[in-house]
Amino acid sequence: MRRQMKKLMEQNEPKEVVDEQLVKQVHQVEQQKKQKQVFQMMEMSDSEDEQQPEQKNEESQTQQSDQTTQPQNEHNNNNQKKKKNKNKKKKDKKQQQQETSQKQEQNQDDDFEFLDKVQAEQTQQLQQQSQMIQFQESQENGPLAINIKKLNYNKELQQHFKNAKIAGGQQKKGHKNAKQLYLTYNPEINIPLPDKFNVKLGNLNEQGLQLFSFVASQQYERLQQDYTIVKGYYDPQAIFNFLQMNPSHCEAQFDVSEYFRLKGDYKQANELLERLLYIYESSLGYGFNKFFEDASINLEIEENPHSKVFLMSLFKFTDVLTRKGCYKAALEFSKILLKFCPTRDPCGALFLVDCNALKAQQYEYLVNFTSNFARSVYKTNRSSIVFMPNLLYNCALAKFLEKGENHHYTFNDQNITEAINNFGPHPLQASHQVLIIQAILLYPIVLKQLAEANEFVKQNVGNLDGFVDNQRKPFKELLTEEFLQRETYLHWFLQIDSEDDNEGFLKSISIFVEKSKSQWKTNEILKWIKGALGLIVNHIKSQKLDLGSFYEDLTVVKEGAPIYNEVPFQYRRYKELSKSHFLENPERLDFNNIFAENIGAQQQQPQQQLPANFNPLNANQGLLQAVFGTLLPWVHHPNAQM
Repeated sequence: MRRQMKKLMEQNEPKEVVDEQLVKQVHQVEQQKKQKQVFQMMEMSDSEDEQQPEQKNEESQTQQSDQTTQPQNEHNNNNQKKKKNKNKKKKDKKQQQQETSQKQEQNQDDDFEFLDKVQAEQTQQLQQQSQMIQFQESQENGPLAINIKKLNYNKELQQHFKNAKIAGGQQKKGHKNAKQLYLTYNPEINIPLPDKFNVKLGNLNEQGLQLFSFVASQQYERLQQDYTIVKGYYDPQAIFNFLQMNPSHCEAQFDVSEYFRLKGDYKQANELLERLLYIYESSLGYGFNKFFEDASINLEIEENPHSKVFLMSLFKFTDVLTRKGCYKAALEFSKILLKFCPTRDPCGALFLVDCNALKAQQYEYLVNFTSNFARSVYKTNRSSIVFMPNLLYNCALAKFLEKGENHHYTFNDQNITEAINNFGPHPLQASHQVLIIQAILLYPIVLKQLAEANEFVKQNVGNLDGFVDNQRKPFKELLTEEFLQRETYLHWFLQIDSEDDNEGFLKSISIFVEKSKSQWKTNEILKWIKGALGLIVNHIKSQKLDLGSFYEDLTVVKEGAPIYNEVPFQYRRYKELSKSHFLENPERLDFNNIFAENIGAQQQQPQQQLPANFNPLNANQGLLQAVFGTLLPWVHHPNAQM
């Protein structure tokens, strides 16, 4: 008991003080044990004392019987009767003492049992408290911790062009009570803000996160009504005029920035998005400084038109940073986007974090983020995002790249065994060989789509020295395997309960492939994939691996088995995401085709005559009107959900 107590104290010191009540109870247990030992020793000594007089009496009585004569027999009979009575009383007394000692021992055993139970319960509580303390301490480097120094995208861009002078230097640290800006680093956008938003704090959500929302002033709401009318005209010049007269109107700026982005003018789009972020961030109170500086503070922004524009602006600006090559800044902005709404993720920030982490070569961070995100946000060890397809594949790739593409590695049968059993509380502790095999087994559709997007069959991929049988075959043959055609996934940890969930799940895979396909192109990575895929095929052909039973076991949780790594949300939330928002290389607008389609549509409608002074180069009538008429109401665009 004392060793257990000492070990327990060593485990928890110096992170927490041991419960005083537990110490007292353990001390009482030790005292009772000592008392029990003393009692047993006393009982043994009493029994010896009783046996010694009896032996002496018997010897004296024997001597007396030899020396006495026949007349003394009557006297001896009387003595024997007295002796019997005396022995009987002693036996009765001894029996009572034994019964009493047995009861005391039984009561002490019950007490020890109870105290052991109390000790076990309190030991478990101490361990849980210790885990909570460790978790709180790790919040300084938590999954959503923002690296303030890496937010300055201009400084990162200047590192790529060392001799270039880029506007917006290092953001100076302000007074601790001053409003610090973290999202913008361009002094030219410090414009007056007559129509700032107000921040309204709400209640806590189910995960204990503080809800808040942007609330516009009455003047801004009137402007919003006017802009809705102007936008209905599909006249770009009218929108430009409206924005010039109302430079702080957010939705107008966002629509115009989208026009420039689709046109391929990222400089203009970037400037407008910077102004947008400046307006929204200036509306946040001084208390929001801690939101960026403290990893343990997460918020949940409530859904309304203003918050939607803010989140989409942050999303688009992150995309612009990626195209500029500012991958480190893009990763931090991705975390901020997710940090503002970690439980809803309306913009699909979980598909940005992993991709930007790989491009920024933050491999260790990606693994830690994937392992700890659910525990940080949902406060439970039951849930995890480890088995989201995009994260499982990218974490396997991160562990491979962390070793270096040319590092020595081999595949063996043990990798298959570990992969089909790697469902414990820490699956990402496995090697990259195990993780890529597990990813292919769980989601073969992802590998199939990656192969189609990157044209694996056309690549001349070499072999490792240890490759055997199917591992040495080209992708053209390997990709025809039957299990790669699987399209239904009912793994219990995905929580796919409806058709909407299934559509959202398949949408998430297509977004991942579109966003990350360029990361899966090099010859060494293809060789690594071919080795894993070939090993799986070897085991299937030799009947060492029964995929039918493997997939069947994944449909339900085994009885009595602990639950780990359950996805903490429903995939239906990704159903409405637009794949076009995640295009790695979006096509620029073909103005001639759009204009021709617009003219053709007008010719098919004779009631809509072209103006007599129609001029295609006139921004009010021709090309720009066609563009805005097709694309301005972005959310209503017919191809928006493709």
